[in-house]
Amino acid sequence: MRKIKFYGAMSLDGYLADQNNSLDWLFKYEDTDIMEKSYQPFIKDIDTTIMGRQTYDDLMNITDKFPYPDTTNYVLTHRKINSENVISKSIPVEKLIRELKQETGRDIWIIGGGKVISNLIKHHLIDSLQLQITPDILGNGIRLFQHMDNTSEFKLTASQQYDQFIDLTL
Repeated sequence: MRKIKFYGAMSLDGYLADQNNSLDWLFKYEDTDIMEKSYQPFIKDIDTTIMGRQTYDDLMNITDKFPYPDTTNYVLTHRKINSENVISKSIPVEKLIRELKQETGRDIWIIGGGKVISNLIKHHLIDSLQLQITPDILGNGIRLFQHMDNTSEFKLTASQQYDQFIDLTL
């Protein structure tokens, strides 16, 4: 059965992006090693991505070309997106996940979006988290884990240091 996975980087104090929605704090690191030894093995098992509209807009602001053309890509939004690379969906993420898990395919990557990931954790729909933690303390910004009314337990299954990143698999 398809697995629902989160893969992404965050600061030591739990932020995905700084207070200006910027990832500049992350791009200062040399990432060749982590890309080859962490990201490449992860992405080979993915055929579908899901992201929120803010994550999509932020992604398209930092690149001219959509970076995942070989996967089926869903963006959670109420507004139309004019792109041949994405499918707009205006349904709750947990409903989309339940639909996609019934289909055959490889794993599903939840890209960014503290609200999306927190909602999926709340509904116990995340199978694994793969977090790259940097030594940065941002103090403010977009948190990976938004306020949740329940707790969740994950078990650490692997950890590896890549230069200034610690890569945790839960």
